[in-house]
Amino acid sequence: MDDAAFRQSVVGAAEVAALFDASPWVTRYELYHRKRGTIATPDFNAVVDGKPENERVYFGVKLEPIVIEAACERWGYVPEPTPERLTNGKGLGGHPDRIVICPQRGRGILEVKTADWLVVKGWGEEPPLNYLLQSQVYAGLAGVAWADLIVLVGGNELRRFQYEARPALFAEIERRVATFWDDVREGHEPPVDYTRDGKALVEVLGDPTEELADLRDDLTAEQWAIDFAAGKAMRDAGEAQMEAAKTRLIERIGTAGKALLPSFRLAANRPKDTPDRVAKEGEIIKGRRGYRRFDLKEIAA
Repeated sequence: MDDAAFRQSVVGAAEVAALFDASPWVTRYELYHRKRGTIATPDFNAVVDGKPENERVYFGVKLEPIVIEAACERWGYVPEPTPERLTNGKGLGGHPDRIVICPQRGRGILEVKTADWLVVKGWGEEPPLNYLLQSQVYAGLAGVAWADLIVLVGGNELRRFQYEARPALFAEIERRVATFWDDVREGHEPPVDYTRDGKALVEVLGDPTEELADLRDDLTAEQWAIDFAAGKAMRDAGEAQMEAAKTRLIERIGTAGKALLPSFRLAANRPKDTPDRVAKEGEIIKGRRGYRRFDLKEIAA
């Protein structure tokens, strides 16, 4: 079975969070249609015409062996042979990062992530639930005692989050996956998440025709149209408000590139790639394009 067929045949460890309504990447509705074959399961690390579709994912994969090596050096893990795939044989599976031996805790799983420091700052005390569920899936599939999450933050800081395996949680994951596959086989479609499933719904529906739908007697559809128009007006008004406030602030600070306010720190510098230049003989240098990089951050109390 090739990799694409394998991904189609299982709920992947990274997809499990959708069954807990905890995935930032995929909803139950989209996952259902992926496994039904109604829509394609995306290649998470696709390279098209020599260019990655997602640079962040691409370099995360490239850096994975380096991060594992660094974790082994720092915390004494000993790498073990790791299967390319793990599965419970009942529709749950995935590609583990690395099985290792810890001198203190024995055999376990390392799950590797890369993240910007601002993203990690927003996590709070521990990584988001979707990452924790993913590592617990691998711990359960591998039959190991623990699963540590190793995060390379900002490209230059290594953090470790240690978790013991939770058999009760893994049993609940397997139960939800089994129920999900029953729904797929029986055609029990989950409800659409109207705030997130727009693209998936369009793909499920297929290409539009030249048919004219008459909704003049559909008062519910009329209300949705009113809601859309009102939301668009609010967005446009918000963008205009932001632009006016930004222009006023730049006018107030004048040529200063930075400013301190009671609750904010403001930067409004010109981009570094537009240096001053002396005109050549017979050349007229046109005025600079009116652009300053604008950044406003609230100061923590």
